Amino acid sequence: MSEVELHPAVEPLAFLLGRWRGEGRGVYPTIEPFVYGEEIEFSHNGRPFIFYVQKTWNLSDLYPMHSEAGYLRPVSANGVELVLAQPSGITEILAGTHSGSGIEMTSTLVGVSPTAKTVSAVKRAISVAGTTLSYQLDMAAVGQEMAIHLEAQLEKEVAGP
Repeated sequence: MSEVELHPAVEPLAFLLGRWRGEGRGVYPTIEPFVYGEEIEFSHNGRPFIFYVQKTWNLSDLYPMHSEAGYLRPVSANGVELVLAQPSGITEILAGTHSGSGIEMTSTLVGVSPTAKTVSAVKRAISVAGTTLSYQLDMAAVGQEMAIHLEAQLEKEVAGP
C-alpha cells in the first residue's frame, strides 16, 4: 500500500507529523507536582485535517495516566482549530494560529460531563525545533485562574529501515 498524499491545506502543519516521545512535568495550584512519560502522534489520511492522539504514563510503574484524541484543522492561511476529547469527560475546542514551526491556541469552548472536573479555559502552545517538540498547556479549572499545568519536551521517533 502506498502512502497517502498530504492534503495541500495540511502542508503548513507537516512539521508536526510523526510520533513524538519523551517526558513532561505537571503542576497546578491544587495538586502536587508530578512527572510523566508521554507519546503524541500526528498523522493524516489525505483529508484536510491531522489526527492527534496523546497518551501519558507514570514513569515509576508505567501505569497509564491521561489520554486524549482529536483533530487539528487548518482553517485559513495561518488559522488552526483543535477539536479533542478526553476519557475523563472533558472536551475542548481551541482556535489559534500556526507559523512554520509552532501553534498557539486558546479554547473557544470547554465541555464537561456531569462527573468531570470543572475546566473553564485552556491554552495550548506547541513548537518544533529540529527533532524536538515542546509544548505548554495552561488551564483555568476548579475555581483557579489560568495557570501552567503541563509542559514537556518530546523527541521525534525515527522510522526504521
